Amino acid sequence: MAPSRITGRPVPSGGTTSALVRILEIAGVLLVVSFVVLAGAAAFLTYRVTTEHNDVEDVTPASFLLTSTEDVSFTTPNGGEHKGWLLRGLRGAPVILICHGYGTNRSDGLSLGTVLQENHFNVYLFNFRGSKKMSSMSDLGPSYIETLKAAIQKVTSVEGVNPRRVGLMGRTTGGYAALGAAEQSPLVKVLVVDSVYETPDQMLDSQISSLLGGASSGFFHGLAEGEFHLLAASAHPPNIRAGIAELGGVPKLFIAGRDSPDLMVTTEYLYQQAPQPKQMLIQEHTQLIFANESEKREYENAVLDFFLHNLPQRAD
Repeated sequence: MAPSRITGRPVPSGGTTSALVRILEIAGVLLVVSFVVLAGAAAFLTYRVTTEHNDVEDVTPASFLLTSTEDVSFTTPNGGEHKGWLLRGLRGAPVILICHGYGTNRSDGLSLGTVLQENHFNVYLFNFRGSKKMSSMSDLGPSYIETLKAAIQKVTSVEGVNPRRVGLMGRTTGGYAALGAAEQSPLVKVLVVDSVYETPDQMLDSQISSLLGGASSGFFHGLAEGEFHLLAASAHPPNIRAGIAELGGVPKLFIAGRDSPDLMVTTEYLYQQAPQPKQMLIQEHTQLIFANESEKREYENAVLDFFLHNLPQRAD
């Protein structure tokens, strides 16, 4: 009788099993280390994005030799004190609030403000960052809306300003605030937003992509967003997409620049969701530090024309 044969996979020897276990242990350690490194990098970038600010006011009304100006400050419900410049236009004319963008301050809108004042509008420029701010971290939007609402309440109480007709102009974080405040305030009759977004997460993602030159994964962005939610846990973002339906009848100009591709996408989306009347303007540069003089003039003239056509200066 021929001997029987046992077939099947060879049983690993004790040495082979030990090597496999060691490899799996090393792989697990590497995964943990990689996760910790990525989480740390995401936390660092999230902290950098949410604490970015610029308090240096390179230009002031005196730089433009403006004389019809006043210092008008206001206080928010949380105790923050905010400085503002009121550029006086025609008595009884509407007031346009210019809401500066991410990483800038009120001086960034002074050139545009001067153009609007020369055309008889009252113009108010203020700082979102208060002089007595409790925290240096930004929630990239929700608190900006409350600050803007306080600014509207203050400036419409100033003598000589039409208290019933307000225009808003804002870029990035200021645009988010302008959109959110317009959805809540019946005083806002005209709205201009540049490089705006629907959720603070989108602004965070845009800034992280900018810092990394676009070389980041969805997983990395997810880590950053999770850490951002922990840092901004007290913030309660409004439903911008739902609220935009309340802006029917309010003339709206959406501006997007090819120099901010992520925010160009979000701006175009919000434009599509918005009811009429509305217009869309796409420029090569809306980050004015990269724009040449011709592009700056084109930008300012487009904003001026929109306000002139949609915000009459009658005193009613």
